Amino acid sequence: FKTHDLISIALENREYRSEENQRFCVDKVIKDIDVDSIDLLVIPGGTPYPLVENQELKSFIENLVYKNKKVSGICGGASLLAGLGILKGKKCTGMTSGVNPKFDSYKYYSESMLSEEYVVVDGNIITAQGQAYVEFAVELVRQMGLYKNEDEYQEDLKWFKNIR
Repeated sequence: FKTHDLISIALENREYRSEENQRFCVDKVIKDIDVDSIDLLVIPGGTPYPLVENQELKSFIENLVYKNKKVSGICGGASLLAGLGILKGKKCTGMTSGVNPKFDSYKYYSESMLSEEYVVVDGNIITAQGQAYVEFAVELVRQMGLYKNEDEYQEDLKWFKNIR
């Protein structure tokens, strides 16, 4: 059975608050991360606008992609990947309920191949609509090789979605 360490990383070493006012502290800042030590980067939802111009973040994620590390984003996290140019030429999804032209971040996806699927895997990039948090989580487990087979994956998906 494989094990993985879960660490939170950010641009600054400070306390962060989610939209729901949940607080969390950072384990490391990205400048102190050895890219080779990362198996999967998960970018949560949120507002991508403050970060799409951040060159340190862009370089960090580009380096992960170059080294064929798994990079994922859900909802606003997928929009951030699109805004940073990571999704150019990639099949992807994102935003709350799919990529929608009525949202400002739609412009970030102009060079992507959009899909209405809940979760899309294109090579080492995984994107998900915000409402698909269960599908996203289960897919990340699959991407990390933690399921023995497809049946085990389907069982978890059904269990979390309360499907009998």
